[in-house]
Amino acid sequence: MKTILLVDDDPEVLRTTGSLLQKLGYQVISRPDAMSALSALREGAQVDLVITDYQMPEMTGAELIAELRRTMQDLPVIMLTAYGDVATYLTCLSYGAFDYLHKPVKRAELDRVIKAALGLSGTVSP
Repeated sequence: MKTILLVDDDPEVLRTTGSLLQKLGYQVISRPDAMSALSALREGAQVDLVITDYQMPEMTGAELIAELRRTMQDLPVIMLTAYGDVATYLTCLSYGAFDYLHKPVKRAELDRVIKAALGLSGTVSP
């Protein structure tokens, strides 16, 4: 089973997106901010993918990606945000995001992008 680190400062997003990811068959580690996500990784959490919000206090999702790239260059990261403009999109991609999705994201779209990021093939989960 693949493990996803989900990072978002909105508790409701953590709950609903975490539940959706579990229904799609993933183990989920949820963290409310980038610093606690980095701490979890430093403490040995083994993850296959990171899904992070863009706009968070103290450290944005793009800054989180930059930190991850220092030691985990191959870890795929998907940006999930309600703030979608071209500049933010380009910034996230330049930092190394695999993809950039807008909230609320549809189940099929999230499933498709996760599978692509993980290099998995197959049909969308029911």
